[in-house]
Amino acid sequence: MPKFTVRSLRVALAVPLLMSAMTLVSASFAGSASATTTTCTTTGFVRDGINLTAALINPGRVSGDVNGAGCNIAIYFGSGTKGQVDHANVYGSNYYGIVNDGGNVKISNSNVHNIGEVPFNGTQHGVGIYFAYDSGATGSISNNTVSNYQKGGIVVNGGNDSANITNNTVTGLGAINFIAQNGIQLAYGASGSIVNNQVSGNAYTGTGGASSAGILVFGGCGDPQVTGIQVQNNTLVNNDMGIYMANYDDTCTTPSTVPTSNQINNNTISNNAITNISGNDSGSLVQGYQAGILDIGNRDVISNNTISGIGYTPAITVGPTFVIAIDTSFTTNVQLRNNNVGDDQKGGSGHGEKGHGQQQGGPGGPGGHNDH
Repeated sequence: MPKFTVRSLRVALAVPLLMSAMTLVSASFAGSASATTTTCTTTGFVRDGINLTAALINPGRVSGDVNGAGCNIAIYFGSGTKGQVDHANVYGSNYYGIVNDGGNVKISNSNVHNIGEVPFNGTQHGVGIYFAYDSGATGSISNNTVSNYQKGGIVVNGGNDSANITNNTVTGLGAINFIAQNGIQLAYGASGSIVNNQVSGNAYTGTGGASSAGILVFGGCGDPQVTGIQVQNNTLVNNDMGIYMANYDDTCTTPSTVPTSNQINNNTISNNAITNISGNDSGSLVQGYQAGILDIGNRDVISNNTISGIGYTPAITVGPTFVIAIDTSFTTNVQLRNNNVGDDQKGGSGHGEKGHGQQQGGPGGPGGHNDH
């Protein structure tokens, strides 16, 4: 088998584009939204050098239809605000559906969909729910349906951000060749948990050197690491990587030298197809990459997960693609316990067990992590 470098795997990132105009949105009664006509208004939230516009800004409580067509953002909550989005139908904006930029916001029981360009393309934006990078955004994201996003479903980024992400259904576009999507992302030192979610259909078939992830947890490379979080009881179906958890040192070339102590427990992960052709790009070798779990860290625990399907098992190169159930090749002191996976890939108990994979990854590519 060939050797791979830590930085060789490329995974799914989002950066933004432009748009402004008029839109039909939910307006308010006593801090709660219902339907009227509103102009897209600048927010002071800048991406790609653009002062992004929103249909609703600091609306308090929102429910019902929020049509963000013509705006960059459908609903925007700024620093120090409190808000709730509950039983809302949010759609149509091209950068983000809902942005929490330093507020305390609860997002629940809502449908967020059709976020991105029309038609979708490979520009790195179009995220359903976004807790903005290091803004101090806090709150919860629960019982929502997020689908038809261009780049990412749910993203929480930055060391001052925190969210418990629970009981959401996040559905990507399936196997596509124009962008590497991610379902749920918690990155750059953010805290919280990812529990009881259903994430499916994040798969990249293009040649741009990327793999998509159902759940992506990323830290290091000059940003804070993500430590001590729980990723558990999730159901992940037909994603290039079910769970990609990576914490690097500041050089972004080797795993964290300090304990990250993250938990990946009791998840059900399956993939019935082999479609990725470029996720492992070492320069001298370009190869597809799919894994049920890919972990890069220090003292992480991977236990009681069930991994199945030809997209992950057995550990083998199939045509241009390498598939594996659990890849811990560059993890330090990993603990593997009672995982139910195919053939010789079954994880056992024991401090420092290394697993059976051979390739690990880093940021970059047309995918990569959703932007700061």
